[in-house]
Parts: sequence; C-alpha cells; structure tokens
Amino acid sequence: MRAITTIIFDLDGTLVDSSADIFNCVNLALQEMALPEVTMEQAKKGIGPGSQVFTQTMLPRDQFHRWEELLQIYRRFYVDRCTERSTLYPGVEALIRRLNGSSPTNPNLAVATNKPRSMTDRILDHFGLLPEFRVVIGPEDVVRLKPDPEMIHTILRNTGSPPEEALLVGDTDNDIRAGKNARILTCGAAYGYFPRERLQAQHPDFLIDAPMELLTVLDGRLPKGERKGGSASTQ
Repeated sequence: MRAITTIIFDLDGTLVDSSADIFNCVNLALQEMALPEVTMEQAKKGIGPGSQVFTQTMLPRDQFHRWEELLQIYRRFYVDRCTERSTLYPGVEALIRRLNGSSPTNPNLAVATNKPRSMTDRILDHFGLLPEFRVVIGPEDVVRLKPDPEMIHTILRNTGSPPEEALLVGDTDNDIRAGKNARILTCGAAYGYFPRERLQAQHPDFLIDAPMELLTVLDGRLPKGERKGGSASTQ
C-alpha cells in the first residue's frame, strides 16, 4: 500500500455518536406534528443518506409527503441541541491527535458528511476537533451527496493528494460506495450505526472495530479485507 497522504472521515457513526441527540430531536419534531415517535433503532437507520431519506425513514409511509416539514422542525430543535448528548467514539480524540502529530509525513485529515456544515462545524468545535481537519465538506459545498464521489474529489483537489494515496473511513454503505466511486481505498467503521454484515457486503478494503485500529491499517499491519485479529476476509 502506498503511503496515505489524505484520510477522509465520515462524521456521524464514525467520529461522533450523535444518535442520542438525533433521536431526541426527531421525536420532539414528531410530537409537534402529532405523529408517532420512533425508536432509537429506527433513528439510527436514517442517519447518513441525506435529508430526504433521513426524514422519510422517521415517517409513517402515508406521511412521506411531509418530509420537508419534518426536516424544518427537526432542524429547529437540533441546531440548539446537537451537542447535548453526543459523544466522540472512544479513541477518536487520541487518533486524531496522533495523526496530526509532529511528523512532516502526517496525512491531511478531512471530513466528508451529508450533515449540514453549520451543524458539523458546531459539533467538531464542541469537541475541540475542528482545527484538526484541513478540509470539511458538507452538502452545501457540492451538487451531489455521497455515494457520489464529488465530496471526495473536492477534498483531493484541496489537499493535492492523488486517489491512490487517499483513504476514506466511514460506517455506512454510502461511505464505502463513495470511496469506491472515487477510486480510493476504503475502511469500514464496524463500530458505527450500520450493521456489520451489510458493511462487509460493500467489500471495504479494510474493516476496523475501534477508531485506534486505523493506525494498524496505516502501519500496513492489517491485511486488506481483514479486521484486526485475522477474521474472515471481506473480499
């Protein structure tokens, strides 16, 4: 594997466990709309694909046409509550600090998320991580969301890294597909929201069970298609 000069992280389910705040704000919005509340499991299923899929996942089928109404109300709650219960996954802060150490060969770090930039920046700033990323790309910065590769192409133009020196880390099929569409290496975050078997079915180049395992990937000690401990190949 060539040296990695740019690492692109997804946000929700990869760096930050934001499910508690999302769950709370979705249900506050549904209450206001006099609609049934969702379970935490249902809320997690909607995280990642973009606004319309997210809100329709939360709505009864016969209410799908109200997705924009739900989105508007949800964002009104979420913008003020997006850091109340969210947490970094264990090891994320140590990983980011390590990757941004004193070595001149440290990779550029970036975030590519379908979450609006205002919320993304606020969450990263809350955890003191916003300055750690050279580039943060959200839906306002592109025409097409993940799994389209536009976000990744935008980041690579900014960092100057060729595709063969870039790695995307994400917890959903949208992330892995976006990385493959951009022809870069992909690493599945199996500790996130997406079921492991569905993540494996996307055939990421690597699969990790904790953020700090990414260092093993970068050190070349984790074979492609395998997770730490020599588990079955995903290829």
